[in-house]
Amino acid sequence: MANITLKIDDDLLQKARLLAGKRKTSINAIVRQRIAEFIESDLGREAALNGLDAFYRKCKARVGEKKWSRNELHER
Repeated sequence: MANITLKIDDDLLQKARLLAGKRKTSINAIVRQRIAEFIESDLGREAALNGLDAFYRKCKARVGEKKWSRNELHER
């Protein structure tokens, strides 16, 4: 497993250590978890975009020429 070095404000680190202690975990575990969540959220976003792209490629609907104006749509 690789090691990394972070620069973080002393006050922020102290607060993080206190919170980690209350949750019976470590700063290291929190950072690993947050990085994993960061990657998972991006993978989920990518999967959703790929799914939408596949859907649009299969979809038979097409956007035609605009033959209306904004004012026409809002006439009463």
